[in-house]
Amino acid sequence: MGQGTPIQFAGLDNLLWGIVATLQWYSLPAMAISIAGIGIALIWSGDDIDRKSRLKQWIINLLIGGLLVFGAATIATILKGFLGGK
Repeated sequence: MGQGTPIQFAGLDNLLWGIVATLQWYSLPAMAISIAGIGIALIWSGDDIDRKSRLKQWIINLLIGGLLVFGAATIATILKGFLGGK
C-alpha cells in the first residue's frame, strides 16, 4: 500500500481562506434547504403555538449562523485589504 501525498499549500493564509470558501460553498445550500423545510413545517404546524415558536427559533438560529459565517469572511476580507494584505 502506497503512501498518500501530503496536502500542500503556498501559505497558512491560503489554507485558511480555502477552508472559509469551502465552508461557505457547502453551508449556503444547506441553510436554504433547511429554511425551506422549516418553513413547510411551520405551515403544517396549524394552531400549535409552541411548535411554531420552536420552528421560528430554528429559522432565527440558522440566519444568525449564516450571518456569522458570511459576515466574518466579509469583515476579514475588508481588514485584509485595509491592512495591506494580498
